[in-house]
Amino acid sequence: MTNPHGPPGPQQYPQPGAPVPAPQGPPQGPPQGGYPPQGPPVQQGPGAAGAMGQQMAPPPPGMGRIVLDTSYMPLAFLLALFKPGITVNGQPYPVARWGQNVLDLPPGRHQIQVHVNYLWKFGHAQAFVPVDPGRQVDVYYRSPAVAFGEGAIGPVPQSTPNMALTIVLMVASVSFGFLSVILSLTI
Repeated sequence: MTNPHGPPGPQQYPQPGAPVPAPQGPPQGPPQGGYPPQGPPVQQGPGAAGAMGQQMAPPPPGMGRIVLDTSYMPLAFLLALFKPGITVNGQPYPVARWGQNVLDLPPGRHQIQVHVNYLWKFGHAQAFVPVDPGRQVDVYYRSPAVAFGEGAIGPVPQSTPNMALTIVLMVASVSFGFLSVILSLTI
C-alpha cells in the first residue's frame, strides 16, 4: 500500500524562539501539523527527571536537549536485534538504541532522521526540531508494522504505520493456509 501523494514530508516544528499564539478556548487534543511550544527549562540538580520519567543530568550550559524515543510494535520483536539509525543534521548519531536517546544540541533548528537498520534500511522518517538553550523537546519515532514503508515521527507517541496492511496480510495468509488444508483433505 503506497501513499498516492508520495512519501510523507518532514514533520514541521516552529522556529526556536518564535512567539506562540495564546490558545483560544479549551484544549482540543494534540496540536495539528507541528510541535507544541517547548516545555519548561530542564530541571537542574539532583532528582531532575526527564519528561519520559528517567533521571537525567541537565544539558551542558548553552545547549538544549532532544529526547528521542524510538519504538516498534511488540509483534515485531525481532527488531530488538537491530538498532535504529539516527542522523542529526546529516551526521550519524553514534549510540542509537531502541528507547530513549538523549541528544544535547546547540540552539537552533535541527533535522532529525530515523530509520530501521534491518536487512535493508526501512521506516524512514524525518522532522525539523527547534531547540532552545536549557529546554527539552520530546520526539517520538515508531517503526512501521511491515519491513517496507515509512515510519512515523512527531511530538506525541506515534501509532504504528501500515497496521491495516499488516492485518490484511495476516488474514490473507491464515485464509490461504486454511484453504490449502481444506483442499488437500478433499482431493
